[in-house]
Amino acid sequence: MEISQEVIKLPKVSVLMPSYNHSKFISEAIDSVLDQTLEDWELIIVDDASKDESQEIIAKFKEANDRIKFWAHEKNMGIAKTLNDCIKKSEGEYIAFIASDDVWIREKLEKQVKILDDNNNLIVFSEGLIIDDDSNPTGERSSEKYKNAKANGFVFEDIINCWLNGSSMILKRDNIKNIKFNENLKYLNDTQFYIDLGYRYQYHFMREPLSKYRLHGTNSSHGLIKDIKGWYKDSLFLCLYIFDRYGDELSKKAIKNIFYKTCIVPVMIGTKNQLFDINNLIYPIIIPSAFIFCCTRKYVGISIKGVRSII
Repeated sequence: MEISQEVIKLPKVSVLMPSYNHSKFISEAIDSVLDQTLEDWELIIVDDASKDESQEIIAKFKEANDRIKFWAHEKNMGIAKTLNDCIKKSEGEYIAFIASDDVWIREKLEKQVKILDDNNNLIVFSEGLIIDDDSNPTGERSSEKYKNAKANGFVFEDIINCWLNGSSMILKRDNIKNIKFNENLKYLNDTQFYIDLGYRYQYHFMREPLSKYRLHGTNSSHGLIKDIKGWYKDSLFLCLYIFDRYGDELSKKAIKNIFYKTCIVPVMIGTKNQLFDINNLIYPIIIPSAFIFCCTRKYVGISIKGVRSII
């Protein structure tokens, strides 16, 4: 008696969508995945305990399409935890990211998968069009708004100070088995993730805009930032992490970019949003001091956990 073994076909691409309080935009984001010319995908959505109607909207989409997989946190866990959970749930050969307030161009996956099929060790991402709350193009592109947004090749020392269009990124899932988003970082977990990838793999920038990046009042790239202390602490911990993890392999250019990213940028953000916040006096002393110590030692024998415990 022969026992038949059913072969389970895994999707080519796992699309990862972290969700939090984007009920106004998430339908458009999901529709842009459903409309892809490449149809061999699964959509993994993890909602981080939204307080609006996001979960109800997602549930309706899931009922109508079995390629959509949906989980929800019982309490808010943060974007890094949400992304890591998306990755754990994924099964595709490649993983692609899309924020729940962004939009994809129809040919996005098809064009990027062709590149990865030729060299699946690349980290592929693209130019993006900037849109507003109402999905109207502002006339800007992401590389115009963020001048350091076109990393290409082996760019480990540059990626430290780059802004990447995360909703356009796609890569081989097996290449991040030992890389995850740092759940101790609230704002700069994606920066650490991109740095760790850049140490191992080449980036491939596509000049064709394949996604639409939305700027609105509730995302951290636009509008008033209230948690100034959080930005400073993330910057400090990122500085220590890079020196601790990569130590003697850091070039002068990389060190220069670390200084700008972790010592200069947070001060610019802090003074722009809350000029008289006390943290604008404290952390511009603490972080450069930590940076100088790191440069002097060139390698830090202090864990981030240890530093966090005394701050």
